[in-house]
Amino acid sequence: KTALIELIYALHAQGVFENGNADIKLIAKSFESFCNIDLGDFYRTYLELKNRKLNRTKFLDTIHESLLKKMDEQDER
Repeated sequence: KTALIELIYALHAQGVFENGNADIKLIAKSFESFCNIDLGDFYRTYLELKNRKLNRTKFLDTIHESLLKKMDEQDER
């Protein structure tokens, strides 16, 4: 759930939905429906992400590295 909330807030910050005009609550509710998951108090979870001491974007950093690794491995073939 935390990883999905991190992704949702990143997409919102990038202005991906409705040219940046989409409400974060609507985005979260859409993801809940699409993923069949209850995100609970996603704003509180976001505040916890903000308060992380070491890595505030742990999930985003991980998927970034995973995608780069996959691309590099495919380039080596």
